[in-house]
Amino acid sequence: MLNAYNLWLVKKNIDPSKKPKLREFVYNVAYQLLEDFGEPTTNLKGRRPNPMPDRIIDAYSRHYPVNTEIVNGKRKPRDCYVCKHTTRRQKKRTRVVIICNECNIGLCIGDCFRDYHTLKNF
Repeated sequence: MLNAYNLWLVKKNIDPSKKPKLREFVYNVAYQLLEDFGEPTTNLKGRRPNPMPDRIIDAYSRHYPVNTEIVNGKRKPRDCYVCKHTTRRQKKRTRVVIICNECNIGLCIGDCFRDYHTLKNF
């Protein structure tokens, strides 16, 4: 830009006392380029937000806890998905007989059920 500015000053034969500052020259060049070639864009910064999973959007309209199926007179236990895959607390293996009717995964009643249906990263 400095070379372009100096070339412009020589070509226009501008009086040194009235010459615009380099900052003004750069601003004018950028403004003219944007007028000719610029396209309107949104002011989004960073990564675009990911859409929320279905389990979070309508968590309490269709998702509710139910018991697992009965096999040989007993409820068939499953591992709690949140306890096993959590990133916010220590992972552990918890056997539960409660599942989400819509997601069909085992969840501890209370914190794990709520976290799974309200937090993207539990």
